[in-house]
Amino acid sequence: MICFHTAGQSGLYVKATYTGLGQKLLSSMDPEKLKSLHFSFQDSLRNRWERLPGQRQGLKLSRFDEAQKIVFHQLMRSCLSTQGYLTVTAIMFNEDIQQKAEPVLGRNEFWIEVFGEPQSDAFWAWKLEGHHLSLNFTFKGDKMISNSPLLMATNPSNSITDSARAGLIILYKEEEMARTLLYSLTAKELTLAYSSRKKPDSVYGEQDKENIRVPNEGIYVDQLDNAQKELVKALASEYLNNLNSAEVIPAADFCNKKLRFFYIGSKEKGNPHYYRLENGKQMIEYENYGNHIHCFWRTTNDFGKEIIK
Repeated sequence: MICFHTAGQSGLYVKATYTGLGQKLLSSMDPEKLKSLHFSFQDSLRNRWERLPGQRQGLKLSRFDEAQKIVFHQLMRSCLSTQGYLTVTAIMFNEDIQQKAEPVLGRNEFWIEVFGEPQSDAFWAWKLEGHHLSLNFTFKGDKMISNSPLLMATNPSNSITDSARAGLIILYKEEEMARTLLYSLTAKELTLAYSSRKKPDSVYGEQDKENIRVPNEGIYVDQLDNAQKELVKALASEYLNNLNSAEVIPAADFCNKKLRFFYIGSKEKGNPHYYRLENGKQMIEYENYGNHIHCFWRTTNDFGKEIIK
């Protein structure tokens, strides 16, 4: 059982568990809100995810009162690292910039769902979704059995169009570290790891949401030298470090002999490009339309399907 420390009303820190926080969130809701928030674990909504803007099922964040928002943020922090939590909240607030062009967007255009009963030995899950975010966590009691699929995205990434947030860049290391890796490759290595073709209109993990299925291309990490392998490990860690460190595969295990790196599109900053790290069981995908980024974490155990039979 993993316990987390949350500040109580007295200011003292008290122990909390996944089930405890899930129960606390549900018990804070009146019957009308529960109808929107709480679903059966078998509901097909649990296994669906989407990155596009638009209405979702679930309870909209703007309908949470202050106390309910506090509990939800406690639950979210328990499943993410500090880095991941701050990235998610930055993405949510960043939606206010794009709201100027697309009024349907904004910091409150996100929906939360809880599936099943947060109890010991029971399967349950929670989801946060809206434009540019899809967080999906699945549990058996207090054991997290899945933290995928996960999407973190932002538009704009570099807030150059908003003077109040000038200099703020979200998801910037994911781009810079991949470019450093790309520039480290020899001409021979680039023939395996790079294509100048147009990036796909949607990432492969969106084209097939049931499987980890990509074209047979990319350079195996085992073919790289030690310095390059460290660059790959650092890049993978940038994604994995968004999650609770006790609940995510170590970067060394992700970077196994089957791991391949592939990059498509422009090598220059500010132009469209795409890359992925994929080992057959887990996949990181990144796409950038220029100043508009989507980062994905997919696994063959999305929604806990390898454990839940």
